[in-house]
Amino acid sequence: MVEGLSCALQQKGHTVRVATLRSLFATGTSAPARSIEAGLTVRRMRHWGPKRYPVAPAALAEIRGYDLVHIHAIDFFVDYLSLLRLLHRIPLVVSTHGGIFHTQWASRFKQMYFSTVTRMSLGGVGAVVCVSQQDREKFEEIVPRQRIRLIENGANIDRFWSLKKKVEPGVILGISRLAENKRVHKVLEAMASLKDRYPQMRLEWVGADYSGLRTSLEHRAVELGLGGRVRFHGATSREELYRLLERAQMFVSASSYEGFGLSTIEAMSAATVPVVTAVGAHPDVIESGVSGFLTDVDATELAASIERVLMMSPEDTAAMGEAARAATRRFSWSEIAPQYEQLYRQVLKIGGIAA
Repeated sequence: MVEGLSCALQQKGHTVRVATLRSLFATGTSAPARSIEAGLTVRRMRHWGPKRYPVAPAALAEIRGYDLVHIHAIDFFVDYLSLLRLLHRIPLVVSTHGGIFHTQWASRFKQMYFSTVTRMSLGGVGAVVCVSQQDREKFEEIVPRQRIRLIENGANIDRFWSLKKKVEPGVILGISRLAENKRVHKVLEAMASLKDRYPQMRLEWVGADYSGLRTSLEHRAVELGLGGRVRFHGATSREELYRLLERAQMFVSASSYEGFGLSTIEAMSAATVPVVTAVGAHPDVIESGVSGFLTDVDATELAASIERVLMMSPEDTAAMGEAARAATRRFSWSEIAPQYEQLYRQVLKIGGIAA
């Protein structure tokens, strides 16, 4: 999201800089303090504290000299820069990306924090950008409607649109980090109930293991009789992801929560039939039975939706895949970036608080 939007804005003539943390949480290593990534200048700050709430006071110095700061996520940066807004006097825009409710961990504390600290922090920003209707409904609890904008995530879909499907029947693809809220074990349970009827069925899963779940999921697959049918690739190159998307008959997600669902959009852009839970932007993008299937987190219903795709003819699979692809056109950065430009102009015009 940050890279795609920044590149799109830079291509339109704006000066864009990215400030982030030096720590690479996935690997536990540190990135260089400065670098050029995808043509963008990236500056990285040291921090302390937990990765759920990294504290980086250097952010105040990093934003000096800019006309507007766009914060991506509800975390330390929005709390800190909103608190000091009278000092730096730079208008702020915040994108929610699901807020802090991706998991049930410390849910009562999260709700209390959301209703107090987050409410106060967002009172000091020019506009709050929600990336899905689900997000909008949540943030309307603490932010006046006139300061909320619904702008869906953009995606670099051009390369996905150009992929030519070479579907291998039975190939199921999952794309996400391994985390509790992704509920990968439900996908395995759904497959277990189908394994005898569909011997060609197999799962390819792409995504980093941030939560140390891979070993337990591999053991669970063996327990369910799916040995040899499930492969966890970890983080892969883009080219390997494209090869998997070309082969996949369907994309699956049993996630219990999504701020948006970018991987789903990318898979649909590659004409891959989605079978996903009705969370995040999924209900707004997918017409169930036409451009994919919406299901719930129950393994039985998920299995029924997976089976519907496995039973489809190659012609019907291709037709539904093309319907899925067509539904993603609106997420191209050529469609999304102008919406941000308009919002930025409005926030700058009125001095920081959108009306």
